[in-house]
Amino acid sequence: MRFYTGDESGLIKCIDIDANVSLLEAQAQAAKRTKAAAKAKANLKAGEQAAAADTSLAGVEIRTVDGRVNRSNGIQQMCTTKWATNDRAFAVARKNGNIDVVGFEGEQLFTYTDEKFAERVSIKYNGRTISERSYVGLSASDSHFLSCTNMGEVRYQSFATSEAKLMKLPLDACRMRTHNERSSVFAVGGREHELSVWDAETLQESGAGAKPTPIFRAKNVANDFLNLRVPVWITDIQFTSEDATNPTLAVSTGHKQIRLYDARAQQRPVNDWEVSKHPIYHLQASHVRPELYFADNMGNVQQMDMRTGHVFGAFKGIAGAVKSISLSEDGAKIAVAGLDRYVRVFETGSMRRPLHRAYVKQRVSHVVWDWEHKDFSTQEIEEQEAEDIWETMDKAALKKKSNKRKAVAI
Repeated sequence: MRFYTGDESGLIKCIDIDANVSLLEAQAQAAKRTKAAAKAKANLKAGEQAAAADTSLAGVEIRTVDGRVNRSNGIQQMCTTKWATNDRAFAVARKNGNIDVVGFEGEQLFTYTDEKFAERVSIKYNGRTISERSYVGLSASDSHFLSCTNMGEVRYQSFATSEAKLMKLPLDACRMRTHNERSSVFAVGGREHELSVWDAETLQESGAGAKPTPIFRAKNVANDFLNLRVPVWITDIQFTSEDATNPTLAVSTGHKQIRLYDARAQQRPVNDWEVSKHPIYHLQASHVRPELYFADNMGNVQQMDMRTGHVFGAFKGIAGAVKSISLSEDGAKIAVAGLDRYVRVFETGSMRRPLHRAYVKQRVSHVVWDWEHKDFSTQEIEEQEAEDIWETMDKAALKKKSNKRKAVAI
């Protein structure tokens, strides 16, 4: 298993976890090392200094791909993309306003700087004060990137030129997500900012000064039992269909609900469930089964059936709020990361048992599962080792035979 993380210190890290080493086995080996270190420390003579104990778990390798520790370069959004040379790369949106494209080996491929991030901001909106700009969404294709800030500033820009198409949406946006099949189609929502779906390509067709038309614009739910307006607070969005013209979407709210929208049916949600005791901040839709994974601000990650709204399981052992969720290619595993500085891997079946974890030292803001890195089973590894041994033996035998022939000739 291979993951890439972006953190609040501006680092991109690569984490390799051996799928054949269980968490219990790794913890047992770490406990033995800790016990041995404590015993060696107790046997030290006066004046001697004990060596630092190795507390890392077996089967985990971590390396830094790019960046130096600098909180002003903290990564707020991160995604993978294909560069023009068909090489894989990361697109990252940083706290200082930069959007960088970085190769998987750390090479700098592209940089854009938003100078507005250097300006001081103090805007009162809906009873709150917005004191700084931040990126709430980022997506990149092989030719363009699409970004959105909490000020509602959407930018659709080509990597080849400096020309960009801009759009201004209402303030206090909390999340922007793009469609899985069409990277130009995106959905935005936030505090008192109802869900809307747009196509960035229509900005080019409409020309300068023309107001684009949304693909879909949601309406707020009906008033509550006291006939009071229900406040809007969208925290995360997921496209759940391949159709970008009439999409279906799942939305999480800061008022503990998950809502499903169908652009073909109506503007109000077709399903509205209250599924948590705390505000829900992150949402991830499964690409394999009709399931949703959501995380609240208390570190609870739960699994929900999208057809019925039934929450049928939770993932235990997480400390601190979760900032990012990522799924494996087959949907059988889930990786979560957040403020406790751990990347944890769980099963997504009925057991939901923890498989492994890695301590990355910094608070993680985003985790990406590398689907192109394939794991080998224990049997495949043993077969490969046996083949290597036989090849080595054959080469040694040929070399020995050649030496005998040379000796006879002399």
